[in-house]
Amino acid sequence: MAETVDALELPLAFKGVVENLARVSTADQMSEIDGHGLRWTPPNTLLPDDDATAWLFRATGVSTQLADRSADLRALITAYSQAVASDRPELAQLAKWQRISPSALRHRYDESHVQSVRELLKDDPLIDIVIEPLVSVIDDDLGGITPALDKQLNLRRRMRELAAEEFDASFGSDASRKLGFPRNPADARITRPIADLGSFMTRTLEKRAPDLLPVFEDWQRRFEARDVKPVDSNAKTTRVRRPRAK
Repeated sequence: MAETVDALELPLAFKGVVENLARVSTADQMSEIDGHGLRWTPPNTLLPDDDATAWLFRATGVSTQLADRSADLRALITAYSQAVASDRPELAQLAKWQRISPSALRHRYDESHVQSVRELLKDDPLIDIVIEPLVSVIDDDLGGITPALDKQLNLRRRMRELAAEEFDASFGSDASRKLGFPRNPADARITRPIADLGSFMTRTLEKRAPDLLPVFEDWQRRFEARDVKPVDSNAKTTRVRRPRAK
């Protein structure tokens, strides 16, 4: 008889995010119908008019998104398993599933990923802190996981809609394209941490939804007060293996 082992108790929020990130579909992004269908597009870059070149760039963008998504998943899982979880999986096996040695696990994530996981496990996690180090993750990836996340996502969605309307009203509906953005800057795919909308969001809410302003200001304070910021992260995650120079 095979030896039985106790099942790991995975936190609901952590498991939900991993499931959402692992659920990847790129077919719609290869469509030539929507010129801006790509979820990820380089800053200040628009797809060219030439169909063949646009298709090639679209495929490249999809591959970049998939590579980033894979790295984010590994960073999230490894940071949780090695640095956060009290009930850990077998790390030697975790390393084997990543085709690396156990000693290399630590290079899959940095302290900002640990902070992201710990924030995710709080009763009222701040989404900006959760998504900051996960470069492929946007608001939509956190939906349907917990009531606390869904409540915050609804508020973020409303704020982004107001900011997008204010941007168009202030600069014109074609301003995004003229400035080189593939979408309105308030879009979650362009400005992932909502705190980065800063003073523009503050002015928007003062004008259009004063009741939401204290909420946004609280999010800003919590984001600025986070312990680990990008410049504080010493370890580097492994995203792309580059060939050694000959």
